[in-house]
Amino acid sequence: MNDLVLLPWAALLSALALFFAWRANRAGDRAAVVRRLGWALVPWALWLIGALRLVIRIADAVADWAAGFVFRPSVWLGLVVAVVAVVMIVAGTRAKGRSKSRSATTDVSGAGGQAVTSKRRTQRSAEAPKRSAAKGDDDMAEIEDILRRHGIQ
Repeated sequence: MNDLVLLPWAALLSALALFFAWRANRAGDRAAVVRRLGWALVPWALWLIGALRLVIRIADAVADWAAGFVFRPSVWLGLVVAVVAVVMIVAGTRAKGRSKSRSATTDVSGAGGQAVTSKRRTQRSAEAPKRSAAKGDDDMAEIEDILRRHGIQ
């Protein structure tokens, strides 16, 4: 590509940045005007050092890749397979965590279940006098009734 062929590209990109600088000036944003004027100089700098050709080649390659990515059915099939794989991995990880918690629960209720049950009985029997004392007070009885209806004891 000849450098003169790239000259309109530099002018077009610079004009685009100048347009946005003009809009920022009308909005009263002086900092944005200075930034966008700086961006308006970048295409000229790239053209002068010969790097505008590289930028255009990269943009062309990215555009070709994106067009191939969007319009190939095999790519979409690959995306579907990737999503299914991620869902299966996450589901397997969650199921593993649940099975660990279930096995821990069965271990507690298995061999040591009698000890846990006897602990619960002693706690309930210790709470019984507290409940009977609270029932004597009308306000506390109402609160206790509400809590019992909601399953909170």
